Amino acid sequence: MYLSHNNPNKKLTIHLQEVCVYLLDMLKYVPLSKQDRAALEYIGKIVAVSHDFGKYVSYFQQYLQTGETKGDLHHHSFISAVFAAHLLRHPSKWQASWFSFAPLIGYFVVMHHHGNLRDISLDVTKSRHIAENNVQDSLYHRVRVLKQQIDDITIHASKIVEDLSPLWAELSIPLSLADELNSFVQHYEKAFDEVYRQYYWIDKQKKQEVTKELYYYVLLLYSALIDADKLSAANIERKARLHIPAHLVDLYREANYDVSVTEGTNGWRNRMYKTVMERIEQMARANPDQKLFTLTAPTGAGKTLLSLSVALKWREQAEKQYGYSPKIIYALPFTSVIDQNEQVIRDLFSPLHDFHENEQRYLVKHHHLSTFQYKAENEELPLRKALLLTESWEAELIVTTFVQLFHTLIGYENRALKKFHQMAGSILILDEIQNVPVEYWPLLRTVLYQMADLFSCRILLLTATQPLIFPEEETVELLKSETVKPLDFFQEMERVEIHWLGSDKGAYSPEEWQDLFKNLFEDGKTYLAIFNTIRTSIEIYKGVKKWLQEREYEVVYLSTNIVPRERKARIEKIRKLLKHHQKVVVVSTQVVEAGVDLDFDVVFRDLGPIDSIVQAAGRCNRNGTSSELGKVYITPIERDGKLEAQYVYKSVHTYIAKEILPKEPVSEQRFFDIIIQYFTQVRERKSHDASEGLIRAMEMLKFDAKDRMIDKNKPKYVSEFQLIEDARQSVDVFVEIDEQAQDIWRQYMQNVVEEKDFEKRFENDLRLKRDIRQYVISAPIQLVKNLDRDLYEKTRMLHLSNDLLNQYYNSEYGLIRSSEMVDAWIM
Repeated sequence: MYLSHNNPNKKLTIHLQEVCVYLLDMLKYVPLSKQDRAALEYIGKIVAVSHDFGKYVSYFQQYLQTGETKGDLHHHSFISAVFAAHLLRHPSKWQASWFSFAPLIGYFVVMHHHGNLRDISLDVTKSRHIAENNVQDSLYHRVRVLKQQIDDITIHASKIVEDLSPLWAELSIPLSLADELNSFVQHYEKAFDEVYRQYYWIDKQKKQEVTKELYYYVLLLYSALIDADKLSAANIERKARLHIPAHLVDLYREANYDVSVTEGTNGWRNRMYKTVMERIEQMARANPDQKLFTLTAPTGAGKTLLSLSVALKWREQAEKQYGYSPKIIYALPFTSVIDQNEQVIRDLFSPLHDFHENEQRYLVKHHHLSTFQYKAENEELPLRKALLLTESWEAELIVTTFVQLFHTLIGYENRALKKFHQMAGSILILDEIQNVPVEYWPLLRTVLYQMADLFSCRILLLTATQPLIFPEEETVELLKSETVKPLDFFQEMERVEIHWLGSDKGAYSPEEWQDLFKNLFEDGKTYLAIFNTIRTSIEIYKGVKKWLQEREYEVVYLSTNIVPRERKARIEKIRKLLKHHQKVVVVSTQVVEAGVDLDFDVVFRDLGPIDSIVQAAGRCNRNGTSSELGKVYITPIERDGKLEAQYVYKSVHTYIAKEILPKEPVSEQRFFDIIIQYFTQVRERKSHDASEGLIRAMEMLKFDAKDRMIDKNKPKYVSEFQLIEDARQSVDVFVEIDEQAQDIWRQYMQNVVEEKDFEKRFENDLRLKRDIRQYVISAPIQLVKNLDRDLYEKTRMLHLSNDLLNQYYNSEYGLIRSSEMVDAWIM
């Protein structure tokens, strides 16, 4: 009996069958033309049955039974990849334009199904080079191993045919297994020639239109294969899809809000909701194939519920019109906002009769700090299975971050790409999309357009500051009808006005800012002050604290300089103070702009990009309850002759914002026009080299090559895409600020660092990850270089013990930083 895995003992053919069934089921939910579907399913069958073909080699079977190896002769991916290419080399009856690349696709995805994708040029060679033993270094050893494995397959060919033939027949593969296996062992080199010929077409751009699409079909098949393979190996059965009523949000709104009111802030939200619902009904009749949409609404418009209602109705339309249920993927720029949005969705789903028995089948929250739990049919799955299903996005609605989303759409890593197939055919809601760096906008446009065009994704860009990523003619604005448009809703709301206070010389020192604040201060009002650097935020907090306390104010400090747990506690404290109309001043960095639902009378903000200024304005008179307009003061901070905004934001953003912000008061009605003006200028002045380089790398299937030189300005590999730049010269530090932190660290040391059993260590690490991250801050290396570094290789973080706390950490404003270290003061 040929085995696939040694624990549990699973027959190889059973594993191949499961992978094929799972893979085809995954592809079933991708809307495709008839010819594309036929081609994709055929390649999928071949990839599924051949991906572990190399396990028929006796060296692998011996390894399973005894654990003994003979060099690398038990490795199976390379010979499996060559077999897949061999089976796919035949001329095809399928007319899909990209099917001519089937051997290359099969070869590439099978070869890397246990690892990351890399530069395809490192994987191709010619048969004559094999015959001459002149294969490039990256393939030389694997080809030598392959030759010995072919000899082994030749000896056992009849037994392999006997074992595999029933599955071959069950899958209706229109090839003779015996003939193909005989041909393979005699002429396997020809598969290399076919793959190389197709690589040549890509390299020389012989078929430009097809190669632009090829990347997406490679990722789709690779994703479905590795996800199906992992599910089968873990003995996880895929569950049936679940139904979500299209009018769930309507029912929720009726139960929780007055949906009949037409005046005031609630009436304003109701009218927006009605406009959008009428718009999607109109689009369903007039242009059902439209895929790209925008929803441009002011802050505080209730966009979360509004967009979910749109998505559920689109989902119902797809079920009726095309017979499939698209998944809904809601992506946000920051992890700090996800918990808030997830709770809204959880409340929305709670009335469903089986939600609490199948929580994660309905809703999965996934980001790098997620805790992994998965409840299905009232059963909590083991942690390993929960992790696998969470990372594979096995749910009807997924709430995630831009990092998770875009590093899958533009990705090369096995772990990230296994969920790509879940995106194909999905409804993508991208909240606050302007947070994607401008240099990536052309890349974003290309990728989202291809996902819509090839796989019928419906994409909704959701923002109060609509960036100009797509030309206006390519998208449909949902907050629009024959009588109203987004600008009307911006103009209708008069909650705040922005005042430029650049002073005669254009900026303030921190000392001058404190004088300005005191002159503008009105006792009884609530204040939020947002600064671009940690240095200034701490300096001003210390400078105004005593003065404000003398006036019976609560003064609260917020930034990434304090541990997340304390930051969250302070936000809750602020929320309660505001709710009970207490006198409070919050001194913060931009961290407070990231979807934190707080409402102040007056906001001060250092100069920054216009979209950040508008986000800051969204924290001022947010609910429109004040009898007078909220005031947002823009106060540029200067240090050593340079605007601090330039330390954090690139000069082009700072210059354009300073240039276009009117020097007279700006009412909320004018925000929309200023935003459009800002993004127009930013787009015109930013270099698009990074996007162009990445698009070219995707078309060339150049995923990763660690040993090659990189150029961040003109990327050559997909792996050079980086949505968030790595913090330079910084390191994670676990800070023992209280007894709970000390207890968590003891658990971590005992159950993770010192645990010898790999499985236990892995599971304990997952269980403790979220608790650990609540006490971790990113610190400049030079500040913490004297901490004990012995554990760093095991923990990937430094440890600030409680007995050293006072030397490094202040309970009010966090990490203690010296005034000489300018870089250490930037957020």
